[in-house]
Amino acid sequence: MHPIFKFREKETQGILDLLNAVTLGTNGAHYRHLDTNERILEADHPLFLSMERNGTTLGNVTFCRRQGNWYIRYFAFSNALQSSGKRASKSGMKNRLKQEIERFFETGLNGKSEWGEIDSFYAYIDPKNEKSLWMSASFGFKTIGHVATQTYSRVKPKHSERLQKIQAWDEVAPIINATFQSYRHFATAQTKKPPFYVLRNLEGEIVAAAKTSISRWEIHRFPGKLGGVLTKIIPFIPRLNQIVNPKEHAFVVPEAVYIKDNDPELLNELFEGILHQESKNLILWWVDEQAPLYIQVKSKMNWGLLHKIIGVHKVNIVERSRLENDSSTPFYTSGFDFI
Repeated sequence: MHPIFKFREKETQGILDLLNAVTLGTNGAHYRHLDTNERILEADHPLFLSMERNGTTLGNVTFCRRQGNWYIRYFAFSNALQSSGKRASKSGMKNRLKQEIERFFETGLNGKSEWGEIDSFYAYIDPKNEKSLWMSASFGFKTIGHVATQTYSRVKPKHSERLQKIQAWDEVAPIINATFQSYRHFATAQTKKPPFYVLRNLEGEIVAAAKTSISRWEIHRFPGKLGGVLTKIIPFIPRLNQIVNPKEHAFVVPEAVYIKDNDPELLNELFEGILHQESKNLILWWVDEQAPLYIQVKSKMNWGLLHKIIGVHKVNIVERSRLENDSSTPFYTSGFDFI
């Protein structure tokens, strides 16, 4: 590749500075991750492809290498690349960037990568982010499914007597593996990291389970027509201001959610109990719209106040693959990938 492009398996301060400064989203929600430094360290088998010039990181693509399927964790560019310098220079750098990334995708999927055989590259894109959609299409990515961003909120979440917080992956692995092993791109690199929450029946059987993470965002704009106004007035709206704090929006992120018989009452008890235990008021659950659990419960749950205001936000799953995939099979979504 051109000398301004560097491959690394460990983050640099320049990469961290770039990612910490990025505001995500365009026409929909606008937000900034506040846990980037921690998330970088948690990334599974990362590879950083950076564009560097005069000691400054101008762009970065971070991959999480999950066997043959590589998740694109970050795709970020500095304001300097987007808005400074002479127009001809900027255009040349952007063209060079596009050419080199395209070459990397092509080489990887043709089996010529020095990092082993790659079956696919995939990412999640807000369908209202026209710039990202155009970019992914120009690189040959196709939309292969959709993820629902489902909110679950409670102002005063209730305690569940039978909720347990556990640290041992071995206790939940049989149920989670059996439930999700048929899903596309199921990988446990992130899922097996504790903590886990479970509900047990009187016989000690696990009837509900989820792995959880805590995330913090700074929200500049919510999705929807009134998203910009909503961000400004939330601090003054009783009850809602207990659920959302735009300056530091802390929430629970579940994944690998197992519910016996897809029972909505069990899901409600699990989610509400987790909120109580974690002293939080909001869950953001990213789940494939085709997941059997979500299909069964989505119209039977009281998702809470925030859901009534903003509804469900859809995210596109985009992929460039050398293999044919069954689009009728649900896609496994790791909470880590969205935070």
